[in-house]
Amino acid sequence: MVELKNSSLTVRIAERGAEIVSVKNAAGYEYIWQADPKFWAKHSPLLFPVCGRLLGFAYTFAGKRYEMGNHGFAQRKIFATEQRSGTEAAFTLTEDEETLAEYPFRFVLTQRYLLEGEKLRVFTRVHNPADTPLYCNFGSHEAYAAGGEFSDWSVRFEHTEDLTLAEQKGGYLTGAAVPYAQGVRELPLRYEMFADDSMLFRGLKSRRIRLLHAGKPVTEVEFSPYEHLLLWTKPGAPYICIEPWNGVPDYAGADGELPHKKGILCIEGGGEIEMEHAVTFFTE
Repeated sequence: MVELKNSSLTVRIAERGAEIVSVKNAAGYEYIWQADPKFWAKHSPLLFPVCGRLLGFAYTFAGKRYEMGNHGFAQRKIFATEQRSGTEAAFTLTEDEETLAEYPFRFVLTQRYLLEGEKLRVFTRVHNPADTPLYCNFGSHEAYAAGGEFSDWSVRFEHTEDLTLAEQKGGYLTGAAVPYAQGVRELPLRYEMFADDSMLFRGLKSRRIRLLHAGKPVTEVEFSPYEHLLLWTKPGAPYICIEPWNGVPDYAGADGELPHKKGILCIEGGGEIEMEHAVTFFTE
């Protein structure tokens, strides 16, 4: 377990999955969901090399079929750790025999955390050390504690939004865009919003979203380079996930070829992609 600490926050990150497992302020308030298996036994998994669900939990590449579970394998792997200071650490994962059995690519996945005051900056970088293209997506799945009455919680967008959702059926996208609400700046949270799984927003102008409890800010997520933002919880569960993704689940009817996957990133040989999102944890 790696700990980052300053006068405002203490952050604990596990080597398995490079997963944030705790963020506490000086008074001891816990911002991160504590993985009660009654609801969901995770805290904030790193999604790689896919976001969401593959059609039939499989894909094909170069004529071969590979099976892969929801959100890929990074969340279950042990990362090499480098603690660079009391407020910065990097976690690195490379291919091994197990990953090559489900993902036939060489890669260097680095998750770097930098604590600055009340803000935790998260840098995700994928490097392709091979000479041939690498296909992947990545995203974050932080779950924030939302105790008490769930109806006391809300999210506030950076800008007033006409909200549209990407329709999902059985974990897959249908291709339909569903108007949800117009002229929304603050969205009260209700469990019935998640009856069909996550809310995957389309076409947001906002690049920041704030989580509020009884009107008071608790966290704010900045996700500027990420194309997609999702909200998710399970009915009755005392948490809310705010998730920046650069990929999406498979579409129903997808052909299953990885290079054809909607929104897949292609990193040429020797190249890399890095994206940053940041979470501010309000301490007052």
